[in-house]
Amino acid sequence: MIARLRSLGLARAVLLAAAVLLVAIAVAPQLFTPYNPTAIDATQILQAPSWEHPFGTDDAGADVLARILYATRLELIIAIGSVLVALVLGIPTGLLAGYAGRLLDGILSSVSAATLAFPLILFAILIVASFGTTSTTLVGIIGFLFFPRVFQLVRGQTLALREREFVVAVRVTGIGPLRTLGRHILPNAAGPIFTLAPQLAAEAILIETGLSYLGLGVSLPDATWGTILESSKDYYVTSPAYAVVAGLTITLVAALLMWAGDLAAEWSNPLRRRRTA
Repeated sequence: MIARLRSLGLARAVLLAAAVLLVAIAVAPQLFTPYNPTAIDATQILQAPSWEHPFGTDDAGADVLARILYATRLELIIAIGSVLVALVLGIPTGLLAGYAGRLLDGILSSVSAATLAFPLILFAILIVASFGTTSTTLVGIIGFLFFPRVFQLVRGQTLALREREFVVAVRVTGIGPLRTLGRHILPNAAGPIFTLAPQLAAEAILIETGLSYLGLGVSLPDATWGTILESSKDYYVTSPAYAVVAGLTITLVAALLMWAGDLAAEWSNPLRRRRTA
């Protein structure tokens, strides 16, 4: 058990270091590279990796590493913003559906099911055609698509918790439903929510990449890892490092976020901790 706790401590330290590094890059990318990510240099187009340009240059002669670093801020804004939208929509509705009764539960569950059934690409095309390809649009699209996941999780937790002895005792004392939900049910449902949030952030990065690859990402001069990967698609053979570094960045950060979700699940579940000890 001691060894297991030590391994969890090491994992948390690794994730914390990665999070601090990502935030530092997002806040001040200029500290990590001397290059301008939007600079055009016709003499440096599609250069191979070198000491001067560790990951080569793109089709405009810009340093690929600089583009990746400067795109981190917008990528994190989209990922975190999408999760926040899903939480803001899903937590209150999930609490109400699980606690209020069959009528409201049926209505909200139907809305959630309809959202899950709607095709992602068609929905994205409709929204982009109406509002344009901006980071705000992507946050809204992805956040709305994540809403049913949060709703179903919170609803299920609320249904399970509302019949527990401590919640029944609270109701007997005459405490109102809003206070019961806010002070007694939501805190006990927080563990699964904290587990889901980083996993949704990882999925948001992957979805943004997919939408960008289809031409539904942010417009220039803004850039994300997905738009960088999309712009490299014509140079897989002539300049493989251009695409590889973007793909590896996306994969690594998404994997770290999924790992964070697994650790959150393990730490918030005493039974799981005992089984793995």
